[in-house]
Amino acid sequence: MHKILISTAIVLASLATAPVALAHQFHGHANDAEAAPGHGTPGRDVTGDYTAGPPRWWKGNTHTHTWWSDGDSPPELVTAWYRENGYHFLVLSDHNRLQENTIARGTLALHHSQWYPIEHESRERALVAYRKHFGDDWVQSRTTGAGVTEVRLKTLDEFRHLFEVPSEFMLIKGEEITDRFDNHPIHLNAVGIQELIVPRSGRTPVEVLQNNINAVLDQGVRIGREVLVHINHPNFRYGLTVEDMLPLRYATGEGFFEVYNGHHGVENYGDAHRMGLEKMWDVILAKRIAEGDGALMYGVATDDAHSFTSWRVGQDANPGRGWIMVRAGRLTPDTIIDAVKRGEFYASTGVMLTELQAGDNAIALSIQGEPGVEYTVEFIGTRRNADLRGREVPGLPEDLAGRASLRYGDDIGVVLSTQRGTQARYVARGDELYVRARVTSTKAHPNPFREGDLEMAWTQPIKVVPRRR
Repeated sequence: MHKILISTAIVLASLATAPVALAHQFHGHANDAEAAPGHGTPGRDVTGDYTAGPPRWWKGNTHTHTWWSDGDSPPELVTAWYRENGYHFLVLSDHNRLQENTIARGTLALHHSQWYPIEHESRERALVAYRKHFGDDWVQSRTTGAGVTEVRLKTLDEFRHLFEVPSEFMLIKGEEITDRFDNHPIHLNAVGIQELIVPRSGRTPVEVLQNNINAVLDQGVRIGREVLVHINHPNFRYGLTVEDMLPLRYATGEGFFEVYNGHHGVENYGDAHRMGLEKMWDVILAKRIAEGDGALMYGVATDDAHSFTSWRVGQDANPGRGWIMVRAGRLTPDTIIDAVKRGEFYASTGVMLTELQAGDNAIALSIQGEPGVEYTVEFIGTRRNADLRGREVPGLPEDLAGRASLRYGDDIGVVLSTQRGTQARYVARGDELYVRARVTSTKAHPNPFREGDLEMAWTQPIKVVPRRR
């Protein structure tokens, strides 16, 4: 993926001329004239094959922002970027809103409007690109009495038809539920919801998380659709600790968090006093299996994109930094979400897998290798005799911003095996609580979260069944 300005990168003519293909070929037509819509005598029977194909990998991002909240570009340009860069599905997850109805503007005197003010340079650049690629017939603008240009925001139902093609690309409804406890941000992404979820709040960070998780899952039950919710960037302003996530009530297939987020301000790797997101994952997995109900937490990668008009490492939250690859037989919202809930996916910042088998106390994978790139596969887990106690972090500065988790020992999340090459397999000995795989390449990420990042991938954990003696 190359660093490019969206104003020059998006060529929508290719979208307009791309043939719309159904998931599978039709069968039974005697000739082209008979098959052509609107020609010949209508048949009595449906002749197409709409059954699911063999499972394959679908690429998608579940955390993205647009003009509907704090993104720097309109939703059409944002969607076009992903459509043109090899993604199959996208969730536009604006803060506390779906792309419908109106948005609140102002401070003391809120007013609701679909008109978006073009007040900053980035918005002006985005408007130029918006008009260039979509045309003046599509872009609706006006000038206020104060001389400010405003653009009418299109709703999801208005613009989705420009991009969606069966078995090629789709949009999934979503929202970033943006809540807080005191001054600490607590954000979660709701994927597949059909109705806006107002932040539920709570008396503790745990309660804030649980109330919002319950709201998403309850909506799924009520509307009869597949939904999922993932905890976003726990280290963003260090608003969440691992102790906030450990008591949460969820079953395997209901608990998700971002093990990687591409926003430059989310502190994926922690700092001198606080653990990184992978360590958090291992602590949660180990303690839930050894001391709790055994529910697995799955890890997703997202880019949390806000910036499409400026591309600067360490300053802009750009698209394409992280995503998930989902294995499913169809490209529909419910099929993709169901597969994710079953753990049929992996997280990636660039490494692509061709095969992944996980279960029966073993993980095996094959990597889609690139010329000149080397790969290291680490199988990571925690053994049953590990010390799982957390201890207070000594020497915390009094003016430390945000919150800090307890400190956990190095025997949580240890490397059980290291293998090099494009194929790797690990069979558990039986003394592990869980196993997951991390793949690191020697290829530099083209637009990284942090300078020096390499392209990586993470599989989902499996729970190890102890061997009988």
